[in-house]
This record gives sequence, structure tokens and C-alpha cells, in this order.
Amino acid sequence: MADKRSSVVVGCLLDVSGSMRNALEVGRSDNGEIERLRAVLRATLKVARAEQKKNPDTLMFVGVFGLNEGMRYPPVVDLCGVVDALLDIRGDNRSGHDLLVELAGQHDRAYIERYIRSKLAEDEARIVYRHLRGDEERVTEFVDAIPTEEENQWWQRFANFEPRSVANVINLLERLQEHSNDASAEDGEDQPTNEDQPTNENRGNLTVLDTLRRYMYGRTPLKKALRRAIKAFRESRQPESIRQRVLILISDGHSTDGNPIDLAKELTEADDENEKATLAVIHLTSNSNIPRRRLYDSEAKDWDKGQRTLFQMASRVAGDVHPVPVLASMGWRIPLSGEFALYTTVCTVEALDEFCLLLLSARFGSADTLLDLVGRTNLDAYINDEYIRTRRNPTNQENSPTCYAHATAAVLHMALLRVVGREGGHPDIKKIRERILNECPPTKDGGSVKDVLEKATSSTWYRPLLFREVDVMGARHAVLRRRPVLTTFYLSESGWKCFIKHFKTEATSKSILTRQDMTVHTSDTPVSGHAVVLTGCGPRSLTFLNSWGSNWGDEGKFSIEDHTILESAGAPVCFYDVYWLERDLTEPERKAFDTKADEAMCSQAAKWPSIFEFEALCPGCVKTARIAKFTGSIRKAICPNCHQSFTPEPGHLVQALYMRAGLGDAP
Repeated sequence: MADKRSSVVVGCLLDVSGSMRNALEVGRSDNGEIERLRAVLRATLKVARAEQKKNPDTLMFVGVFGLNEGMRYPPVVDLCGVVDALLDIRGDNRSGHDLLVELAGQHDRAYIERYIRSKLAEDEARIVYRHLRGDEERVTEFVDAIPTEEENQWWQRFANFEPRSVANVINLLERLQEHSNDASAEDGEDQPTNEDQPTNENRGNLTVLDTLRRYMYGRTPLKKALRRAIKAFRESRQPESIRQRVLILISDGHSTDGNPIDLAKELTEADDENEKATLAVIHLTSNSNIPRRRLYDSEAKDWDKGQRTLFQMASRVAGDVHPVPVLASMGWRIPLSGEFALYTTVCTVEALDEFCLLLLSARFGSADTLLDLVGRTNLDAYINDEYIRTRRNPTNQENSPTCYAHATAAVLHMALLRVVGREGGHPDIKKIRERILNECPPTKDGGSVKDVLEKATSSTWYRPLLFREVDVMGARHAVLRRRPVLTTFYLSESGWKCFIKHFKTEATSKSILTRQDMTVHTSDTPVSGHAVVLTGCGPRSLTFLNSWGSNWGDEGKFSIEDHTILESAGAPVCFYDVYWLERDLTEPERKAFDTKADEAMCSQAAKWPSIFEFEALCPGCVKTARIAKFTGSIRKAICPNCHQSFTPEPGHLVQALYMRAGLGDAP
């Protein structure tokens, strides 16, 4: 059972079936499969270390599936249990043959030694010895029986996953890694010519991974592995203490024991919150032509059955609450729908490590806390503005059609707040709106947002702001990077009535206005327009801030199925992205941004130490390194691999992390 102090249980499922032999590209190696397995285990170790820094009471299990059932071994085993047992008996320098001969030889039968040395390989002898040691009755049975039966019984002891402390998992994986490295160093170039039949001289130097490899590459019992994982989560469950369950699956998705999707849904969509888990899926492939560093919100046409299966199994994540800018800054392609699956395809060790650290380790909110280093505006000031709320009837705006000024002022204000230490300060929404109304007064039809933005982004108004008119995909792109988008639309008289009724009626005010609701009105002639602020997007919705008070809609917000329902005959919806570029900042503003970012990072470092375990990609040498290894500053990061400097794009979390090793500019 889980320790009552634990609040998180993390599981890793590693596919070692036959279809995975060439699944990961790691470069040239005489032992390609072992190198691939090392890469996967190293990524698992990194996840464990990050979890420990976040919560030392985390429980974790690591399961492998796809062992060779034809050799009568269980197809699914607890890797940590197996490694623990194998490492336990490797402290004795004697060979497995010598150990087993001594144990069985106590029965004084002359043929025993000959049988053991001729029928059992070195690692097989160690396994049988480990199983029989200390049990005289079993030793007697062994002498009278077929040795491989004892070996199979030993494996059965690890058929169930055992959640253990993350510290214990780290210890075992580190020892496994060290043992493999030491053995490789001792062997040098004297490797066996036939990997499956090592000679007597080099059998003593076989690593634990060599031992494991002998039993790999069977069928792919993905459903069985999921059942064991579900069982492990349930048996470790302490409703009063376990708040989160996460399962990481690394596979090619070619299940041989049936379709695993329903079992995955049982895990991710459980009615009981105490049994629900997040499932992150990594598809391994040897195809180097795949799109790299990409997340998906829908299936690709060229995917095989395994990829489609894994994608459907993965949990969905909203883009506005996950560290999307972090991944974007690393060169990952992010879907603009606002929601994506915790699924990716990798063919390199680097991409595997990146996904595990940057995406999975950030899921608890640490990255989200740091994304907005320069702050946000108080949206209540926009939603509940008294001046606007008294003029909120869009079908009768002849008296004061000023929504264009208020919405534009809000977006300009939000953009200016991101310029830390801006020369000229940060005027509030009210002051910006007054300037707009004075210099761009409304007509009976309202005001031109585009004309206002052209003036507002000039050097005499609000430097260094820029703007561009974008389509709906460009608007989604901006919002997913934390830039609110100014939006204008026009509706017919009947369209306005339907719109207002939907969001004023208590039963529907918080629901999405659908295309079906508005289609009948979109062909009518528009009578008036409105300006709002796009702040969120989902795969099937767009969410806006309105200025008609918090009692309207969903606390001042409203959501629609897509932008086309706000169109009327000849009047499209228009989106305006307001932004700034680092090149347009003054030197004091750049230094102020550096200082602000450093202060934010220092205040968060103690709370989220694992943030510095994240890895960044250098655009020069295209290699990754831990953020803590980078030196320089937010404007000139220096790569620890190639020692070249580069300037990260402003506005992303990863910039601030580069400052970990140096507070000022690099010399």
C-alpha cells in the first residue's frame, strides 16, 4: 500500500517487444538494442529525479512488457523488482555457475556441475541461484527437476507492478546505469562476436541490461500491461492522500492482445476521481523522416494503426493551462486548436528527453506559474467598467458607440504591461480609452479599430507596440502565446437578439453559442458592430471578454463554437494581434526585463527546483543541455556544448531560465 504521505503516483510502461528492436535512432553502436534501452531508461530516470524534487514522497513504478512468452517467461514484469534482485547477487564476484554449483553440489551428485555449466548460461545460472538460495527444499526440487522451470518461477515473482518510493526507483536506475557503464569500460573493445552466445571469458562482464535483453522481444501485450498498471494505481490508492496519478507509456502501439483503447479510457475517464489518471504516450519509431518535435490535436493521414491507437489512448490537455510557450520556444509545433493530446512521436534520444522533461515534468503548474513573468492586467477593470456598462446595448449605440475604444484600450494596456520598465510607464485602460476617444472620436457607426491601432502603435503614442490583422488561425496562435487579440464583428438585428438572449438567460449564459443557434441570422443585413477581446481557444470554441459586467454571460466572458457565427452578410469577423519586438526596446527596457525575469526566477526557484532540470535546445549546435548549464542572460544565452551565444525570442519561459547561471550579460 502507498505511504500515507504520498500525493502522487507515477507509472512508466516500457515496450520491449519484438516490434521495438529498431524503434529508436541512437547512432552507430555494436549493441544497438542495448543503447536504445539505455536511452529509454535514462529518460525514465530523468522523470523520476524531477518528480523527487517536486515531491519527495512520490511513489513510482516502472513496468516492462513484451518479454518472450515462447520461453515461458511472464510477458509483463516490474522492472525495478527484477533489477533489484539482479543487482543484489552481483556483489559476489564468483560466477553464477560457481554459485549454483556450490549450492546444488551439496547434494553430492557428480553430474550436477557438468549439467549446470553445459545447459545454463552465466546469467541464467545467477537467476536460478538467486531463486534457490536459502531454501533447502527448493534446492532439492531443482536437483530433481528441469532448471528452466525454476528460472521461470523466479520471473513470476515480479509479474505485478510495485509502487515504491521515488528515491528507491532513482537508486535502482542509477545503479543499473552505473553498472552498465562500468562493465562497458572494463570490456573495452573485447566484445563477443556473437551477442547471443557470449564466450566463457566474457560472460562475467555481462551487464544487467545484457541479462534483460535475453528475455526481450516477444509479443506486445499492451492490454495486459495496462491492467497491471490500473491494478498498481488502485492498490496504492489512499483517497485522503493520493491527488494525482500519471502513467507514461513508451511503445509503438502495435498491441497483440486486443485493442487497448477502452482500457486507457477506463484509466483517463474514470468516474471516480480517486482512480483517474493522466496518460502520456510516446510513440517510438525508427523512421527519421517523421515530423519532429510536434504535438497533435487530431490524427495524421499517414499514421499507421499503432500511432492511431496510441493517440486515441492519450489524455487531452488544454493549451492555455500547459506550458505551450516553453515547447514553442524549443521548436515544437503546437496545434492552434487550443487542446492537444499528450502524445508525440520521436525517433531520437534528444526528442525523447525533451518531451519527458519539458512536457511531463511541467504538468503540475510550475511552468504555468512562470509563463507570465511580466504580469497581467486586472481583467475586472475591463469587464466591469462603469462607463461602458451604462452603454452596453449594441442595437442602440447611436448615443455612445464606444466599445471600439474600450476594447482597443484593454488590448493595448495588456501589451504594454509586457514591456517591463517601459519608458513612459504603463497607462491604464481608462487613460488609453480617453485618448482614443479624444483623438479618434466615434461616428454614428462607431469607430474604426484599424485606424485607432495605426495611430496607437506609432512612435508618438504607445511605443514599441506593433499590430497586424490576422485570420482566425493567427488569432489562435497569438492567444496560445498569451497575447489577447482585439476582435470586431457585426450582427443583424435578429442576430443581436439571439446573441443577447443566449448569454443573458441563466440556463444558457455559460454554455457555448453554436452555429446551429445563429445560422439563420448570418445571412441578414448587419445593423451594428461590437468590439471584444479574444482570450482563450479550445478545439471547438473561442472565448472572449466582454465589457458588459460580470453578471453577463459567464462572469463577463462568452464562448462561441467558431468565428463564423458572428458574421453577417458582407461583414466578416476581424482579428488584430498587438505585440512588440525586442529589437524595438530601449537599452534600459531590456535591462529592466532582465532584472524582472531574474527576480521572478529567484522567487520561484525554491518552490520549483526541478525547473532547472528542463533542457533547452541551442539553435547553433542543435544540442540540448540542462537549463542550469546555460550561462549569460536573457538576451545572450551561451550554450554549454558549443559555447556560442544566441538571443532567445522574447516572451517565453525558457529565456528567463537561461539566466540561472548568470545575472547579467555575458562578457
